[in-house]
Amino acid sequence: MKGKTSLVVVLFVLSCIVGCRDSRAPSNKAEDALGPSPVTLRVGHVGHDHHTALFVALDRADEYEKETGLSLEMVEDQKRYTLFDGDRKVADLEIVQVGGGAKMPTALAQGVIDVGLGGVAAVLAARDSGAPVRLIAPLHSKGDMLVVRPDLPVKNWKEFVALVKSSPKPLRIGYKSPMAVAKLVFEDALRHEGIQFSGNPSQKDVQVYMINVKGGGKLNVSLSEGLVDGYVGNNPFPAIGVEKHIGKIVSDLEDLPPGRFRNHPCCCVAANIKAVEDKHEAVADLLALLLAANETINNDQDAAVQSACRWIGTSETVERASIPTSGYSLEPDAAWRECMRVWLAAMNDLGVFQGKLQGLEENEAASVAYDFSFLEEARKRRTKGSGQKP
Repeated sequence: MKGKTSLVVVLFVLSCIVGCRDSRAPSNKAEDALGPSPVTLRVGHVGHDHHTALFVALDRADEYEKETGLSLEMVEDQKRYTLFDGDRKVADLEIVQVGGGAKMPTALAQGVIDVGLGGVAAVLAARDSGAPVRLIAPLHSKGDMLVVRPDLPVKNWKEFVALVKSSPKPLRIGYKSPMAVAKLVFEDALRHEGIQFSGNPSQKDVQVYMINVKGGGKLNVSLSEGLVDGYVGNNPFPAIGVEKHIGKIVSDLEDLPPGRFRNHPCCCVAANIKAVEDKHEAVADLLALLLAANETINNDQDAAVQSACRWIGTSETVERASIPTSGYSLEPDAAWRECMRVWLAAMNDLGVFQGKLQGLEENEAASVAYDFSFLEEARKRRTKGSGQKP
């Protein structure tokens, strides 16, 4: 009995020693020793240069560590990363390329992704339908073009309107999806000019047929194969069309009359609010990196071009033509709110809204469609990392 008691005491002492050693062991970045348990955050993007902030953030996170206190470790390039706050693991980031238009908000609503970068119009339409989707930060503005085949005798909007009105048959203009920002802006200009248009090719007395080519990647293909006479779409597709001599740019859509879409919001950051209830820190940290990356884009075009080319596979020539046509900002300031007021009014006028956003003014829609709490946390994250006072 005495021997058994001694053995128990020895085992107890050994276990205490081992436990003490473990508790004093240095923290490993791959382990989450303190704080909330790490989460998996699935982030979707469409794969064009309007989302360059994400590409720059993932490529250059090391440059922002002093400012944000955050760091990334790449697990699989362009697909999987590990996000750390100091030595503490916050999240596994899964980066997914999803389709444009309504496909990104649909992926959000279905829980395929938690956070998505995509078109403002499509996000608003998803929220109107009741999807648990909110706009959590602005991201990008303008960057949409009217492109026509090279032999069409027009060089500007005035000449395009004249051609449309004098043509013996309707012009066929392509767009990538029904909720594409470029389509909404272009159709607003056609109405202003008194030009009759329709998406129904059998409809008579029409001057422009609007044709859904079903994807940004199909805009130039449709033009080169003669399926359309031109298209409205976002860069870099127009810049690619010019580089390959498939099309020529007639006008930047923000310059079209009546002029209410100048500097129009194009893309935003959205989230499935239900899916990220327990991922607030990870979402805010992602936005903190996007804020830092956005400053890089606006101050170092070479860095922006480098990341865009690497992620998208476009040429440097294309990105140097494309990126300057865009505006990159995550700030929901007064100017952005005014542009969103115009967007909401236009979508209401078009009868797009049939649910939660129908008939609402921008200030009313804000409480239904926006959630900037993540962005506020992201700002605090940056000041905390830099040692500044919020």
